Amino acid sequence: MSRKLIIYLDTCCYSRLFDGKASPEVTTEAGRIQHIIQNRFSGVYIIVGSGIVTTEIRQNPDTKERRIIERLYNTIISGKAKASARRRTRAAELETKGLKTMDARHLAAAESMDADYLLTVDKEFLKKASRPNFTTVKVINPILF
Repeated sequence: MSRKLIIYLDTCCYSRLFDGKASPEVTTEAGRIQHIIQNRFSGVYIIVGSGIVTTEIRQNPDTKERRIIERLYNTIISGKAKASARRRTRAAELETKGLKTMDARHLAAAESMDADYLLTVDKEFLKKASRPNFTTVKVINPILF
């Protein structure tokens, strides 16, 4: 039996599902994220999360959208990264390498959960975190997954 891939979706992936059809790229990303979530329910992937995702979801000003995303998130994740001094230290290290604070926290959480992939639609995060030897987690856009 082969090991299931562990995937960490950052908050912008959950929000992308509600971005409408602003562009073909946004539509494709949303469709790909839906496909990944459906495959999680089929047992193909394991999706993990963190308190950072929960915190960011709760900052969504659209009450209806926030509730839907919270329900979806709590339904699909198989576990959350635990807060730890080691994770905080790693996030701080990632910030010194150029990541924004929340992106560094997401990546440190994904690493602590031994994620194979961190999916994001944030182009700046993708550019910085996909540099060679930056992390053991593959940081990619959902379209490329």
